[in-house]
Amino acid sequence: IRDQLHSLSDFVRWGASAFNRAGLNFAHGTSNAVDEALNLVLHGLSLDHEIPDWLLAGRLTAEEKRRVYDLLRRRIEERKPYAYITNHARFAGLDFYVDERVLVPRSPIAELIEQGFEPWIDPESVTSILDLCTGSGCIAIACAHAFPDAEVDATDISEDALAVALINTERLHVSHQVRLRRADVFEGLPSRRYDIIVSNP
Repeated sequence: IRDQLHSLSDFVRWGASAFNRAGLNFAHGTSNAVDEALNLVLHGLSLDHEIPDWLLAGRLTAEEKRRVYDLLRRRIEERKPYAYITNHARFAGLDFYVDERVLVPRSPIAELIEQGFEPWIDPESVTSILDLCTGSGCIAIACAHAFPDAEVDATDISEDALAVALINTERLHVSHQVRLRRADVFEGLPSRRYDIIVSNP
């Protein structure tokens, strides 16, 4: 079938139709087959979502066709969310590494972080933040970007999750600001007060 598909939009349309025929579910970063297919096609072509609309008509090379088709086929056969297939998820405008050791980042908390938790808190007064059950570290790292002068503690009971969070603190250049700690909720944390405690357990 890939020889009959030529443009980005061809592969997105075909992928979305194939996903719907396969009865896939969408709840890990996208809500429908078209967005899921678009994410995989763009990833396979090393493009981001800011491409101009006219680029969707661009024709793929034979190698690009193979790469994109393989991603779409894997989504159907493995029935894994696209984030686990690509090891990539976007949260609060940042790009995170993810794998099956953590949940795929998705939360309305991202909007609260981007707004500096206003009007409930004065962003200028924030010096310490705690992210409980950090998983991939997405909330803690997004907080570090939103509050560059704050210290952020990120905790999880899972060593595997903390290993993924470490990858992300290094990739997103906040390892000097985000401290990863193994803890069961508050047990294992030093006694201190935080300006913000946030969690998406």
